[in-house]
Amino acid sequence: MSERIPEVVCERININESEVLVFSVKNGLSKIGICRINSEYDKYCLYSHDEPVMAISGGMNDDDADKVISEYGSASGGSIIADSIDRAYEKLAAGGSPEYALEPLMRLLSDGLYAVSYVETYPTAGENMFFWSGYGVSKQLRNSSRNIRLIGDKAYSAPFLIPTEKPSSYDPSLIKKASVKGTRNGDLFGISIHFSGLYSLLLKGHYAACAAAIENRPFYTVQIQPLKNIWKITDENEEIKSIGFSSASFRVPFESLTKEQLRIGLTARKYVTPDTYDTIKQKLGIVPKSSQKRIPKQLDIFSERYPDADMVACAQGIDELTKPMLDALLAGQTELNGKVIISENYYNSVTAACNYLRYHSKDDFIDFALNVMRNPELSATYAYVASSLAKVRDERVKQFFTEVKNSGDAGYSKIIGTARSYIDNYDKYEEISSEDFFNALPEPKQERKRKEIIHLTGDTKSEDRISSETAKMMATHIATMMDNKSK
Repeated sequence: MSERIPEVVCERININESEVLVFSVKNGLSKIGICRINSEYDKYCLYSHDEPVMAISGGMNDDDADKVISEYGSASGGSIIADSIDRAYEKLAAGGSPEYALEPLMRLLSDGLYAVSYVETYPTAGENMFFWSGYGVSKQLRNSSRNIRLIGDKAYSAPFLIPTEKPSSYDPSLIKKASVKGTRNGDLFGISIHFSGLYSLLLKGHYAACAAAIENRPFYTVQIQPLKNIWKITDENEEIKSIGFSSASFRVPFESLTKEQLRIGLTARKYVTPDTYDTIKQKLGIVPKSSQKRIPKQLDIFSERYPDADMVACAQGIDELTKPMLDALLAGQTELNGKVIISENYYNSVTAACNYLRYHSKDDFIDFALNVMRNPELSATYAYVASSLAKVRDERVKQFFTEVKNSGDAGYSKIIGTARSYIDNYDKYEEISSEDFFNALPEPKQERKRKEIIHLTGDTKSEDRISSETAKMMATHIATMMDNKSK
């Protein structure tokens, strides 16, 4: 039986006067993907070759449900996979185009269409905590459903990150190195692949993400989004029509694709069963050893500056909130000039407005929230608004919570605990200097020289000097040998 040789084609497609980079993968090796472990109980697993990387225990069968996940292993465990990811990252860091740099990595994926973009992301898991800190703890990811209620049918970005490396590999000396070398055109960056909703999996760039959080620098990822959903619209006759492929951020019309791209896209499966399925399932049954290493708590503190998942969802789902709209909400109204402002539900409207304003303007948020808290008719929203205020360090907020604590007003009884906690911790708060923390990190260890690869042909030239076809054959051949050996 002839070997399946992966074929990767990249094209720039013009959609609404903007270019979308689309990879088509045929005969993909399926070395990285998501497989179904137990469909009856909604068990899935992100795997890398024969290693389980992330267990998914809920929400995968429901497009409206948030996902429940627990990180398990490392995506770069296998040598072929680690080498492909590392080399893609090195080429991108050197300024190489994604079309060229990502090809070896794309061969590791399953058949299908993939849109690639360069986007700003946040090194958190959507909860104001550093993304690497909660590794291995079962968690429900807010706004990780494919359909996010407030955003609706709009395209949206997926800025939050899930780690694919164990914290046991954490080496603080690599942060300073990544601060300099983990950059693309001066930007700290990584490589990610979209998971669901507002979340992507960080395949490479964990230490660059650490540097970004510490130094308060933007963090970008070259983000790969599978185009595995059918884009549907309702026409003027109320008929539902399929008109293209979609992902979180992209809508690609059928008409903009070639016949071969259409065939690949339409025959691609959402989940695949890898050759290493039995090994993956067996390893999932083994409780992983807990890591002795912990990510420094300071990284969580530095991460408090980033927006959370509710803020991002509201910022992307709400087009605008004008002063007349905010005034209407403060008056207890959900409509203005006959149009629903945010939602017909008043509580949902106020909470969404708070998150939208927190994302766009701290001052506007504080003004709006304090006006809500001083209106007894809006007391049903007090608990949520007070908890949102407590996330902002500001003298105006401290003054308000002091008034609440001393007022004895029964209307504030449910937020007394929030007020006391805020006041008690306000003066204890100590600003941690990013510069001091960064300077205290250990210096990078001296790099070991990369060993020369001896190819199957006996040639000792570097990978970049051999032909593209030879590289493809080599990767496929070695991957096949590994599969046969594991069996």
